[in-house]
Amino acid sequence: MSSLRNAVKRITHKERSQPQHRSHLGFLQKKKDYVVRAKDYHKKEDRINAMKLKASMKNPEEFYFGMHNAQVQDGKHRRTKEAEHRKFEEEVGSDTIRIMKDQDLSYIRMQKQKDKKKAEKLRATLHGLDAPAQKRKHTIFVADKQAAESFDAASHFGTLPELVGRAYNRQKIESIQSNILGGAESNDDEDLVQSREDLVAQMIEAKKAAKKLAKAKESSYRELKAREKRAAAMSRAEAHLVTEKLVAGKGRKRKIKEAEQGQPAQYKWRRKRLK
Repeated sequence: MSSLRNAVKRITHKERSQPQHRSHLGFLQKKKDYVVRAKDYHKKEDRINAMKLKASMKNPEEFYFGMHNAQVQDGKHRRTKEAEHRKFEEEVGSDTIRIMKDQDLSYIRMQKQKDKKKAEKLRATLHGLDAPAQKRKHTIFVADKQAAESFDAASHFGTLPELVGRAYNRQKIESIQSNILGGAESNDDEDLVQSREDLVAQMIEAKKAAKKLAKAKESSYRELKAREKRAAAMSRAEAHLVTEKLVAGKGRKRKIKEAEQGQPAQYKWRRKRLK
């Protein structure tokens, strides 16, 4: 009879939904929702009570040696860098660490020598160019103030106005005409105008070439400074690695100076008599 009773379909009882006249109040909480919320609330309440009890029973003078390897950052306990480094050495092994540091030291030395040689080549190429150019002066004395105000340098030197600012190769008009006309004498104004136009074109080309040269020189100086800076950084890194390698070796030692300004700490080893 029990089997027949179970074969008959029964009415499925469901929890009622929110009544129509209370739909403006939102979703009607079911019992299963209440159970989840109540469990979460009591779990948090028990945790807070446990933390209060632990804080009330805490000894202010309590100390563990593990406190040396941890610190609080943003409200969380974390291992210090030294502790993480020691843990890494224990997992990897001291021999592997030594091989890795030797490889790093060889690579750093190679890069340092490479940058030094490149910097020496650049310095030899740019030798004497960093010396500041001395501005020359040419003083001309005139009779009075009126003559000084009406003074024309181009007519005084007998050259073109475009060449007045030159400190060298300041040719006179006769010399320019003779060079253009192949040595034939001529006082024609058209030849003078033609020579002036050619001179202006030459000056424009010279300015372009000088600007291009200055740009290339500035780029070379910038590369030279970058090479020297990186070589110095490599030297500091090499000093740190060499110091770590020596400290990890045998022999009693003591620190006599802390690390400062990027330089490694200094140690003094105890003298040991050789057998």
